Amino acid sequence: MKQIRPPHRPFADGPPQFQPGLQRIEMKDWLVPDTEKQVALPAKTLLFENALDEVFGQSVGSEAGQREVRAMVEHAVGQICPISDEPDLLAASRLVSDDLCLMEKPEEEWVLSAASLAAPTHFSLVNTIGKSLGGMHRPVPDGAPGLSSKITMMFDRIPPGSVFERFNWTIQVGATRYMPDATPMRQLATDTPLSRVDEVLHLRVERQTILRLAETGGVLFCIRICIDRLADLDQSVLIQLMRAWNAANAEVRSYKKWAVFEPLMAEFAKKRRL
Repeated sequence: MKQIRPPHRPFADGPPQFQPGLQRIEMKDWLVPDTEKQVALPAKTLLFENALDEVFGQSVGSEAGQREVRAMVEHAVGQICPISDEPDLLAASRLVSDDLCLMEKPEEEWVLSAASLAAPTHFSLVNTIGKSLGGMHRPVPDGAPGLSSKITMMFDRIPPGSVFERFNWTIQVGATRYMPDATPMRQLATDTPLSRVDEVLHLRVERQTILRLAETGGVLFCIRICIDRLADLDQSVLIQLMRAWNAANAEVRSYKKWAVFEPLMAEFAKKRRL
């Protein structure tokens, strides 16, 4: 059966939002089906082999939480981690396309205690392990203390064993998954001739899931990246996407740094009569 692309369409609900906007889902829908596994896992494996320090980090004391994460991922996908002599969260991340981020609350604040981040969206894991929610959300509009305070309350209230889901999306040039720094991609967008819009424009959707760990009390934050070339999408999907793109306000466009994509998106819309 042909896979429906994109597998998630948050733009159907309008422009990106800076609010948590969580929806509860069933545990059976947490990690399967993994629509990106075939593409993402080979790319993730290469990063683990060649740049592990850039895509994995852990804090002392996170071992128990990592073990619980590993057991839950193995159970969810029905597989055993192929490698047993590496950190448990790293081993678990080899089973799914999702990046895995373990948040724990040793004192007053939730901190990032361990993470495997092979497909970051304009976020670098280096020097982030051990940071609080406030420290990680400062660049986001209303991020610290506004958004981080809301996320803290949300983490505190999530019942053990419950899974919640939210989405985010943006536009990019090229199909790169690993993008800790978007500067080179944005420069490429500036340098790309309008004649190549069908080739270069891609939709990047983040599916984020949040799970409260029943044994150790932490929160597992999972991020699945779905990338699709705009030219490959159905006209009905493109109409929804362009409607949301055009409706985004100045704050969203500024934070997303969408200005460099405006000429390319306008040319694409013109060619597709959107």
